[in-house]
Amino acid sequence: MKLGISGPVTLPMLAKYVEREAELPEGYRHAALATVVEALLARGHQVSLFTLAPEVSEPCTFRGPQLTIHVGRYRARHRARDFFALERQDLLRAMRSDPCDLIHAHWTYEFALAALDSGFPVLVTAHDAPLTILRYNLTPYRALRALMAYRVVRRAAHMTVVSPYLAEHYLKSMRYRGRLTTIPNALADQVFSFATAAPRAHPAGQLTFASALAGWGKRKNGRVLLQAFAIIRERLPGACLLMFGQDHGSGEAAELWAKQKGLSAGVQFVGHIPYFRLLQTLREGVDVLVHPSLEESFGMVLAESMALGIPVVAGEHGGGTAYVLENGKAGLLTDIRSPRKLAGAMLRLANSDTRRHYADAGAHSAWQRFQMGQMISAFEEQYRILLMERPHAAACRPSCAD
Repeated sequence: MKLGISGPVTLPMLAKYVEREAELPEGYRHAALATVVEALLARGHQVSLFTLAPEVSEPCTFRGPQLTIHVGRYRARHRARDFFALERQDLLRAMRSDPCDLIHAHWTYEFALAALDSGFPVLVTAHDAPLTILRYNLTPYRALRALMAYRVVRRAAHMTVVSPYLAEHYLKSMRYRGRLTTIPNALADQVFSFATAAPRAHPAGQLTFASALAGWGKRKNGRVLLQAFAIIRERLPGACLLMFGQDHGSGEAAELWAKQKGLSAGVQFVGHIPYFRLLQTLREGVDVLVHPSLEESFGMVLAESMALGIPVVAGEHGGGTAYVLENGKAGLLTDIRSPRKLAGAMLRLANSDTRRHYADAGAHSAWQRFQMGQMISAFEEQYRILLMERPHAAACRPSCAD
């Protein structure tokens, strides 16, 4: 099957599959979709990837024996004012120049809109809850993004979502009326291979906590984590906190706020680091992963930490987090709006027996539920259904001149 994949990708992760690999732009900080493309290639599919990158001034294409990567332009400013018209145009031209049996579009925005305009059968996978994100970020940009998602919802006949929480959002809040299937995110096989044979055995007073948050804002709730960690330091003066992710590096927003509030003691502001280096750092040096986010459609770092044998603390009302942690069986759930309650949950994991329990439960849950092969098989079933309903789609492929 020749598959089109449309979405944000960390392109260097796929460099070995194409020629001129040194010329590939960085693209997005989104490793998850790159691992999906690799898994589809391993299944024997021919894949054409349609993506964007801020580094390119003109659309470009990279080819390999099994993978073709089409990279369109991504404007630094004002892209939402015309609903990403330039970006959608580049994606659509690439799609029509490289016909596929179907296009699987990830995220309900420019990538899905271009795919729906292409004339090919389309499966859309939703990775976030647009109206909830708008509620936490009341900006014109987010309002326009929500309108784009509504356009996708009105046109897409087939969708998948990554959690039951997201299914409810699209059915009730977005009023989606097409075919909707829940297929959870999955982890690359390499993630499980990173797991340690036994839980860490650091003394309670020298525990290393960590977070990995994509941004510094109300929704990610990093302020409450810093306040909670200050409480932890009163009980465990030797404890430390590593903060990974966008806006959490040296001199960035999180550190500036923490220093202003006197909450930086014991905190290392690491910021963004490459995906597999992050996994290695977590595996080798972290005792507890704390995820204070107020809302997540899924929470990949939760599943990754579980697979690595790292016990997790997350929000009991954090969107998809309760689903990932099996309602508290595979990780601790707490009120992450309260610094004291979050600190209390973190202190529970200072007990080595409690850490071992949640490390084992989380690793077992991740292995049972989030293996890549399971997700790819579920996607392939959706592809079969889609093509059965449009059996003559290949014969009706649009040309570049359409």
